[in-house]
Amino acid sequence: MSRGRAEPDQRRRYKDFPPGWGHIKVPLSSRAAAQAALTLYAPCARRGRLAQWAASACIAVLGPRALPGPSFPWLPMSEAEWAVLDDLWQREIGTFDEVTGYSRLQAGRAGAALLLLRRGVPIAFIKLRRGDPGSLVNEGLAMRSVWHFGPRSFRMPEPFRSGSAAGWHYLATAPLPPGRHHPPDDPPLSAVLGEIEAALSDLPRPPETPGHWRPMHGDFAPWNLRRLRDGSLALIDWEDAGFGPPGADEVFYRATSAALWGRHPAQSDADEAVEFWRRRVQPQPATEREHRLAVALGQALSRMGAPTAPLTC
Repeated sequence: MSRGRAEPDQRRRYKDFPPGWGHIKVPLSSRAAAQAALTLYAPCARRGRLAQWAASACIAVLGPRALPGPSFPWLPMSEAEWAVLDDLWQREIGTFDEVTGYSRLQAGRAGAALLLLRRGVPIAFIKLRRGDPGSLVNEGLAMRSVWHFGPRSFRMPEPFRSGSAAGWHYLATAPLPPGRHHPPDDPPLSAVLGEIEAALSDLPRPPETPGHWRPMHGDFAPWNLRRLRDGSLALIDWEDAGFGPPGADEVFYRATSAALWGRHPAQSDADEAVEFWRRRVQPQPATEREHRLAVALGQALSRMGAPTAPLTC
């Protein structure tokens, strides 16, 4: 076995969190590793945040094996593929002795992510994709642009490395600071949005992009803008960074906030941005959870802007 690799039989067992979701893989090797895994769960609803708090308290008092549900062995890929990537990351990123991760809940968004741990402390966050690496390439480019810009209104994990091995493409970044995080109640949107646009100003502009469109995060929603324990903001998931109508990021943030928390959004004068998102959320999601969110998001966007313009051939 390579340096630091956890014993596969006895120690590398996990529980699912939330139970039955197939989402977060919580390692049973130690309290510290299990607590680190819980930080990958980013609930927006109050019920989810209470469940996360209860799970954390259970781990602290009774240990991770007390979490509900059966335990199971888990690797993010085949043993042969993992052996290649494990050895590569031990050399490139640093030694680690445990790994946790999650599978995406959105049926239309492929891939998974891992958190590499050393004695229960996160040392790197890794996104994984098979097939077309386009989204990871785009995210890496956007993150490097933002990192070099150095925004002041929000933090972003430092991008470490990217590459391909054993049929997988990966993007490795620094982990978020320790501790649970949650959507901010009243973020300084003007400052954050202004710095996003400035930081992404050097992104390659596709030739068919309208000249008045502006750089955008592309998935600027409460689940990606997080309030950390020290009170600062972190902005994650840059794979959809690109260009959109003026006001696109703000419209999406206000619409998703309204959809998640049952609020009535204020009407927006950014009609092109509203229409941009209304057309993007039209395809029917594959799961009930996605369907409910898409319906609520469509309703919020309808309240924000003018009636949908008819499609022309």
